[in-house]
Amino acid sequence: MRGQLLLSDRRQQVLSALIEEYIEYALPVGSRTLVDRYHLGVSPATVRNELSVLEDEGYIKQPHTSAGRIPTDSGYRAFVDDLLISRLDQENVSSEMVDKLRTSASELDTLLEQTSQALSRLTDCLSVVMAPTDVAQHIKQVALVSGVSSLLSKPEFSHSTSLIPIMQVLENETILLHIFDERPGNEDTMVRIGRENAAEQFSGVSVVARQYGEGDNAGIVAVIGPTRMDYTKSIQAVRAAGEILRDF
Repeated sequence: MRGQLLLSDRRQQVLSALIEEYIEYALPVGSRTLVDRYHLGVSPATVRNELSVLEDEGYIKQPHTSAGRIPTDSGYRAFVDDLLISRLDQENVSSEMVDKLRTSASELDTLLEQTSQALSRLTDCLSVVMAPTDVAQHIKQVALVSGVSSLLSKPEFSHSTSLIPIMQVLENETILLHIFDERPGNEDTMVRIGRENAAEQFSGVSVVARQYGEGDNAGIVAVIGPTRMDYTKSIQAVRAAGEILRDF
């Protein structure tokens, strides 16, 4: 069952505030921070109670007894499900990217490379753009990966060795294609969080992916980042990139 259906509106609001705070600062979040920085409309005692329930239900955890809480994969899933259903349609931060890329690229291989670079800039994540199967033989690179330096700047990947398993997967075309075996529908965006990913090497990251085109003309555009990624921006950017490549 999707996480957002299990949470009351207030509990979802508290969870969303905690996740947004953790995405921004990568530090455990306490109840006082949520009360001071977010307009939750409830007392500090109520926030503490809601955090306790969220922890009991597995949506957040406390890494140290004296620290605040951080989201779990289940917490991120509830947040993303709520985001996909109720919030994304109200925002569109990627229209500039769409217009710029459409006017600057005249060849598909150029568009693939520019789209990959734009995705990395917008999301601060690693980007993967896979060409349609019927034209892949004409493209120098089937998978174009940008954004390694962006990931290295994040605390989750402060040691470069933590990226090695991920890069090994991305360099293996067979494994890479297996990751995207269950391609999202043409109008859908797939979000896999942490251990939802089939590849063990991806158990500590999230993948946001979208199919563009159909059949032999189908390709994949995706971003890969920490589970602490900005899901709003990542989903919007991947959707915009899919729209660009679909219409080329």
